[in-house]
Amino acid sequence: MKMHVKLLLCLVAGIFLLLPFAVNAQIAIDLSMNRPNYIQFEKVFAKVVMRNDSGHAIAFGHDEKLQGDLLFEIRDSQNVPLKKITQATPPIVGTILKAGETKEFIVPITRYYNINTPGKYKVMAYVTHALFKEEYRSNDCFFNVSEGNLLWSRSVGIPEFLNTDTKPKDDSMDKDKSKKISSRLYNIKTIYEGSRRVYYLVVEDDKTVFSIKRFGMEIGDEQPQFDTDNFSRLHILLPLSPRIFSYFVFDIKGALEKREVYKKTNTIPTLVNDPKNGSIILAGGELAKQGVDYKDNTEERPDKPDKAEKPETSDKPAKADKADKPAKLQ
Repeated sequence: MKMHVKLLLCLVAGIFLLLPFAVNAQIAIDLSMNRPNYIQFEKVFAKVVMRNDSGHAIAFGHDEKLQGDLLFEIRDSQNVPLKKITQATPPIVGTILKAGETKEFIVPITRYYNINTPGKYKVMAYVTHALFKEEYRSNDCFFNVSEGNLLWSRSVGIPEFLNTDTKPKDDSMDKDKSKKISSRLYNIKTIYEGSRRVYYLVVEDDKTVFSIKRFGMEIGDEQPQFDTDNFSRLHILLPLSPRIFSYFVFDIKGALEKREVYKKTNTIPTLVNDPKNGSIILAGGELAKQGVDYKDNTEERPDKPDKAEKPETSDKPAKADKADKPAKLQ
């Protein structure tokens, strides 16, 4: 398959190199966001749909006459354009748009711009190409970034067997310093989507945001439960309906260790902390059956990668400190 694409690209490139003039092309571009509201530090994805109305095949390659880019212009609430944090651009080299063909690109724009300051943003995409007489621009899209409202918070110590920072780097190091307990903060925050609140787990310390997980939505007056165990893991019991509950266990890095769904019987599922050893158990109710007791809403599962995270465009966020509002996310 890869060989076929390369041969096709070479063929199209050969045709373009014989053209002594610029193509009077037209590329239609449609831009949309995967959602209108984001919490601070969350990945922001844009979907760009390109349609080739030029009547010619358009190839994006390394050759001088095939060079082109997919670019963005993002402005903050003061209409000030944001500066890029990298010289990299979304990878489209190797893309061939046949005449009349439409292709979709999913781009993590937080890889290229710092969009961590709360506020309203306007984004527009545009395409350039060596054979175009002009650039082609998309519609404008708007989205909001919010700090979120703090619902619940707890600071926990990092267990010694997980905390590499507590190990002395050399024998001369003061033993008392090596015993210092590092901490991690679990914050449950909410933002509104329409009239309903969305729940987020933010795992951080005073310098770094380690993980952000969107794990569910508010259901009527039903309230979620939160607690931590003797291994500093976070347990969440989230109502999906008056009868159905999702049970999550997260570690101190924000990774999901367990996800189960329970249903109400003559008893109601609840989190119980054993005072003798600090363990957490889920008491009451019974395990629910998918497709029988509930339909799995994969859109709100914290263990499900965002639909926009496609290998050709997604990228792991770089480390950065909270002063600049960057995040080391899972």
